[in-house]
Parts: sequence; structure tokens; C-alpha cells
Amino acid sequence: MHGVHIWKDEFDMRIARYALIPWLVLWAHGFSQTDDYAPEKENAIQKIKPGKQLYKEDEPCGAYFWKSEKADRSGATALYYFYGSAEYGKGKMGLYQKVRYRVVVNDEKDTPTAQIVKDDHGIVKEVVVRMTRREFDASKACFPQK
Repeated sequence: MHGVHIWKDEFDMRIARYALIPWLVLWAHGFSQTDDYAPEKENAIQKIKPGKQLYKEDEPCGAYFWKSEKADRSGATALYYFYGSAEYGKGKMGLYQKVRYRVVVNDEKDTPTAQIVKDDHGIVKEVVVRMTRREFDASKACFPQK
């Protein structure tokens, strides 16, 4: 009788394993984090806020970018911006060397957007910024002239 009882427990565990594991996998998948603000997507840029720059010496570039001589470790001039959730601690920052930026003037883009373009090896090739003529005129001194 004792042996039957063990077999019954093993049988119950197999049922539990085959029934529960797929259910747990599906349940956990529902909690997986997807990146709604992946840098490779076109993301709306937030307006800058005085006092929220990385270094006190950083200069505003129009209403949406900061220009920094200290932020890039190589010493190159960098531009950075904030995007994603405006909730405290949930936003994201894009910081790239000034030479990587390419502006596309699009008067339909009331709020400027940024999108990262990478090469086949995952290295950032360029940062495409789409903004209105008015926003570009306010910040064009910060962008590379090509």
C-alpha cells in the first residue's frame, strides 16, 4: 500500500509539473518588460528644465537639448536630451557626440523627436532629430553643419 501511495504522489507531481509550468511561463510573460521607449524608435523629446542638466557648465541648446563639454568621456562635445516617461526617475536620456546628430526639418513635428540609427554591429551611426524649422533655428548653433 505504501508503494501505491508513493506512485500516486509522483503521478500528482507530474500532473502539477505539466499543468503548472506552462501556466507559470505564460503568467510571467505577461509581466515581462518591453521597452516602450527603445532608442531605435522615434521618441518625443522633453523640454529641458533649468537646473536639471548633468553639469552646471552645460548650456541649453534651444528648448530641448543640452550641450556639454564634460559629459562625453573622450572629451568631445556632446548633446543630450531627455525622453520617455515624465514621471520622476522613469525618464531616459540620450547622450551622444555632437557629430552623430543629423537634423531633419519637419514642420509637422510640433514636439521634436529623436531616433538612434545603429550599424550592423550595434554601434550608433547617427541620431536623427526631427523638429520644426522654428525649433531648429533656436538650436542650430549646437548641431553639426554638414
